[in-house]
Amino acid sequence: MIAWVSRHGAVVVQAVKDCTVKTVQPMANLAVPAGSRLYTDSARSERALMGYVHAFVKHTPQEEAHGEGHANQAECLFSVRKPSLRVFRGLSNSNLPGSLGFFQFLWNFRYQNACEQAERILQAADPAMASGARRGHW
Repeated sequence: MIAWVSRHGAVVVQAVKDCTVKTVQPMANLAVPAGSRLYTDSARSERALMGYVHAFVKHTPQEEAHGEGHANQAECLFSVRKPSLRVFRGLSNSNLPGSLGFFQFLWNFRYQNACEQAERILQAADPAMASGARRGHW
């Protein structure tokens, strides 16, 4: 799993087959606008990303952050996600993308109530149904 966490907006969580540059670069290109500032850990694949203003933190007992650079928001996101996987004793690879997509949705709209979230889901699935639900016609 890779998480792209904006300090001022939404998150994008992606399932990846591996963490090589060949895999991570296209994922970054989809999730992060070119020229953005990236703060990552010191993984070789992330240090090699092209097209971004990039700083990385080498996680050691002496360094948790480097200036403004840290990966704490992504680590926080994963700390919330991991316990939900334990409930189901993990997740199959075929179900991981859908599960991550739903987690991403819930995280990005966590400040909306359940009715507002349901309306967003209906709007994405069927705009006419969402319009009817808003008027009370199920």
